[in-house]
Amino acid sequence: MGFCLASSLASAQIPDIRANLDLTFSYRVQPGRAPYANFYSYTGRPSILGLSFYTEQGFRALVSEKLQRIPGDPNSDLFDEYYLEDERIWRIGKQYLPFGSGRLLRESALAAKGDTNLIFEGLPLSIAICDSGKGLDSGVIGRLGSVIGFSVAVGRHFGASGTALTTVRRPEDAPGQGFGWKQAYGIDAARRIGHLLFRAEAISLRYGETPVDKDTAVFDFSVSLDPKRGESMTIGWSRILPAHDDYIRLAGSFAIVKNLSFEPSIRFKNNRLFEISAELRIKI
Repeated sequence: MGFCLASSLASAQIPDIRANLDLTFSYRVQPGRAPYANFYSYTGRPSILGLSFYTEQGFRALVSEKLQRIPGDPNSDLFDEYYLEDERIWRIGKQYLPFGSGRLLRESALAAKGDTNLIFEGLPLSIAICDSGKGLDSGVIGRLGSVIGFSVAVGRHFGASGTALTTVRRPEDAPGQGFGWKQAYGIDAARRIGHLLFRAEAISLRYGETPVDKDTAVFDFSVSLDPKRGESMTIGWSRILPAHDDYIRLAGSFAIVKNLSFEPSIRFKNNRLFEISAELRIKI
């Protein structure tokens, strides 16, 4: 579908075409399991190959394909995104939904999204209507705010994807198609002071699709230090309720050469080793 969209656009005129590659090779070690490798990050970020098309009228079409699916992810489509947009005004197609910072609830779905600013306060507002089919994300979702944001999602099957809630679970542990929650409420904030970036986010997931999907809340706090270009280090803490499990993560990103970085991380659950990951990321 995405390639058909791009082909139709290209046949109408000669667009400016740009290719991009975002490749992550991840080697992961977990207690009680043999080490393994894959082509997505420990947060579920996929490796993608994409094409962007820019027209003289100012429209943009994007098609990006995943190099590997996350096992058990209900989103079995190999396409990560494909959409047509008038940037910062509207977007139609498969895309990541506008909820919070995109770190706790990050899910790609077929949607129509609009972006605007409130007349009185000038606050940015993003609202999307999505429907990816039976057992997948559907409903209305949106975020209001800039430095501090408030998010709401009402519909079906939110939070069941392998790219969601990865501060408190592995991407492969997502429940899958038919699971999730009917409502989600979130607040997020970010503040930069010099070379330090402070982030805080909370999400409440309510009215589960199955008895397994109990009402859940996740809190996440992190501090990142970027002393120089191409180098960053992060320490983060997440708690999930009502389980009262705590997750601590240490992660970094270090440029090796242009477009190539080394991204190690280690995570603990309730003071016990949860996962070690060593990743090579190429962005072109």
